[in-house]
Amino acid sequence: MRHTTFWDSLDHDERKAMERVGRVPRDPFEAGDTILRQSDHADRAALIISGKCRVLWHGEHNRTTYLATRRGGELIGEMGVLDGGPRTATVVALQQTYVRWYGSEAFLGLLAECPGILQKVFLSVCTRLKESDHHRIAIASAPARLRLGRLLVRLAEVEGVPTAQGIEVRVTQTELGDWTGMGREAAGRRVRELQKLSFVADAPARSRVTVTDLPALRRYAFGSGDSDSTSA
Repeated sequence: MRHTTFWDSLDHDERKAMERVGRVPRDPFEAGDTILRQSDHADRAALIISGKCRVLWHGEHNRTTYLATRRGGELIGEMGVLDGGPRTATVVALQQTYVRWYGSEAFLGLLAECPGILQKVFLSVCTRLKESDHHRIAIASAPARLRLGRLLVRLAEVEGVPTAQGIEVRVTQTELGDWTGMGREAAGRRVRELQKLSFVADAPARSRVTVTDLPALRRYAFGSGDSDSTSA
């Protein structure tokens, strides 16, 4: 089933209003570029035109927590503009990504002028917060042996790139350890366990994991009768 985005929810006139107010830079963000930075003043929001980016929270000791993945048609940075506070997360491009920028004054003016867009922004925010909470609870509540499998299911569904071996996810063992709360060494052991079960390919590269059998990994991580995983 096709993922429904904020842009999908807009009617023709609302899309024209969004295009009229926003500004599209000539150059895209490349993979690894920071689009929005945690703790910065929220002076603008953006609509992702194409591409994909990862939303991360930076905590103590340089540890990060994975929050979500955003793709074309979705908003980023709008919550900081709405509440007027500093940014609560960092957004990093996963691939070449084009955005349409909205200065905070222009964005708030657009919402005041178009209540239909305002309603859909709030609906989008609420839906994404629920999905993010669901994802974090699904991992935090899982036994340690299943946490990494649940995270890999999530990442494969929202970020995975099909390859000859399976679905490739760009992620390091340090990130897997941080995002599951188990640490790098324990995450490495869990990856090797999943390799022995043939859910994950043997790969020498430390910056990517290839899921070879996503349905089987999902059953292992969530149980045969449980479809707890959700798309962002």
